[in-house]
Amino acid sequence: MECRVYKCIENTDMNTCAECNDFPCEYLHPYRDQAEKWHNTKVYNLCRIKKLGLEKWAKEEAGGILDKYFYGAWTL
Repeated sequence: MECRVYKCIENTDMNTCAECNDFPCEYLHPYRDQAEKWHNTKVYNLCRIKKLGLEKWAKEEAGGILDKYFYGAWTL
């Protein structure tokens, strides 16, 4: 199965979906029969990248994201 997200972004100058004016879009919707195990983490990270910027997110959050996702206290 071809990745719709990759096909959408491959011919742009964007680094991630977070840079798109349409983010979040239907391509990121987690359909039960197609969703990967880590889909929620992927969308969460894209939201954080959009909020913080890619460089700041990579420096401050990328290394511990799984621990934060599975064991951290969430506040919205």
